[in-house]
Amino acid sequence: MLAAKEEQLRAFQEEMATLKESLLADEKETCCLPPRSAPKDPCRLRRENDQIMTNMEQWAKDQKIANEQLGNKLREQVKYIAKLTGEKEYVLLLYTRMLKNIVNGHVIYTSASWGQFIWLQ
Repeated sequence: MLAAKEEQLRAFQEEMATLKESLLADEKETCCLPPRSAPKDPCRLRRENDQIMTNMEQWAKDQKIANEQLGNKLREQVKYIAKLTGEKEYVLLLYTRMLKNIVNGHVIYTSASWGQFIWLQ
């Protein structure tokens, strides 16, 4: 049993040595990479940054204009819907009055204009 444990210990030590070698090789690879070079033309980078900012500002302005136009269209549609709702309620009121009076046989509706009735007595 002692011999088996010693054999297992040697196997672990060999595996540990292999892992250490692998780790050292990985560290050498990262160490040996060339350092990232500094920008060679800072003026070019500044121009690119300025161009990006200009593009972003223009995009934001375009979005603002588009949103305002959409808001105006929505407001117009809300007004139109309110107008149609009012007209619908008016027509419904006239219709119910007309039905009520027709049932009693007292009214003739003229098509001259909305809401004009000839009352019969």
